[in-house]
Amino acid sequence: MKWPVLALLVAGAAAADPRPGDVIRVEHHAEDAMPTRGPVTAPVTVELFFTPSAMSRQPLYGLVEKLQASHPSRVRVIYRIVKGIGSARLHYAALEAYAEGRFDPFIAALSTIPRSGISDPQLLELAKNVGMDPQQLAAVISNPPPAYDRVLELNQHRLRQKAKAAQPPLILINGKVPKSFANAKDLEAEYLAAKDAADELLDRGADPRTLPDAFDATTAPDPLTLVVTAGNTDDTVDDVPSVPPLASPALDLHGMPSVGPADAQVTIAVLCSPASVNCKSALRAANEAQAIYNDSVRIVWAPFFDVTREDAADLGFLADAALCAEKVGTSSDDFDTPGSPGWRWVTKMIDQSDALRRRRMPADQLLEKVSDLLHVDKTAFATCRAGQAGSAIHWIEAARHAGVRTSPSTVVGGRIYPSIVDTTVLQQLVGAELEPGDCTGCIHLDSYAPTWRRR
Repeated sequence: MKWPVLALLVAGAAAADPRPGDVIRVEHHAEDAMPTRGPVTAPVTVELFFTPSAMSRQPLYGLVEKLQASHPSRVRVIYRIVKGIGSARLHYAALEAYAEGRFDPFIAALSTIPRSGISDPQLLELAKNVGMDPQQLAAVISNPPPAYDRVLELNQHRLRQKAKAAQPPLILINGKVPKSFANAKDLEAEYLAAKDAADELLDRGADPRTLPDAFDATTAPDPLTLVVTAGNTDDTVDDVPSVPPLASPALDLHGMPSVGPADAQVTIAVLCSPASVNCKSALRAANEAQAIYNDSVRIVWAPFFDVTREDAADLGFLADAALCAEKVGTSSDDFDTPGSPGWRWVTKMIDQSDALRRRRMPADQLLEKVSDLLHVDKTAFATCRAGQAGSAIHWIEAARHAGVRTSPSTVVGGRIYPSIVDTTVLQQLVGAELEPGDCTGCIHLDSYAPTWRRR
């Protein structure tokens, strides 16, 4: 009996034209799979962040591949593709190449394209030459699969989370940015240190299949060790503790103005006066942190100020109006404005207060101006404010009892900080919440659950 020839096309092999009667098996991966090399049980995981381009196979790429080749059973490489400027198609093409089992030859072929760019016909011809399906690639370029976008977003999230403002190409070794990876000797030293750390975790009973998760937990930042520099404050109502305290009882943020999904894993609460210029920096930092973590973070605004200050009645009046805006609703000419109705109200109020701070516009006129800008139903709004009067002051008293001392304040994971305006620090605090490690300041849901997480 004559058996057909079985040709196995794997990544890195040259494409060959099949003969009649040949059986061709083409390697295929799921759309949301990540390009990898090496066993999943390898003690050392190297994550290589890069943007597909003519410069993809630069020294770092080659160093990582040589390291894996030197330790094939002990090193796993994850190729984390990141979107690049001016190469909008190449990251999708690289993911499609991996899905078709042609990742290595495709990346190698990119070194032949001119730095000035590559046209669609040229890209399709390049793909055909490395054994890809040009028609399938054309479809991917014109209508990228949602799974590819999810992979790219995950990679970008991981890069920002672990490397802060660093840009690719970059590597992580067992979840950490190595101190040095300029040459093969440095990289080998980093590998040996990472393997020793992995062996220690394995000796402690870690599952070899989930070592990357274990390393993420052990390298998670401890909130209590982070240096948080306070931004400018409007009021300090009492001594501020040296160690940020947990709000006790937990702050009830239900119904407060917010932006971000209600079921987000982490809530950042910014507590301030609705007319505070200093609050603007705290809200900006919170927004930037949310942009990094996308749907994992929700931002909530809540009122807080010294209720004994001369203008406390006016601030209470405006804070009650913000709570009513959340209930009654607002509209805007900018339909892309994110956040709840009350969130749009608060951000607009703070913007107007900033713009008009030299004129010192009375509270009722400021409220009227913002109401007009957001097209509030004035009858419903007035009715709500009549019933809502004093609610903000009552909430502030409860927050003061829970441990809030300054305005603005930023609350992350139930812990109360003075105004946080450093996005990097806030990002680390959020990261500690999303990936709680084994540390003194790490909070786990089974030991402490703020009110907003129980609703």
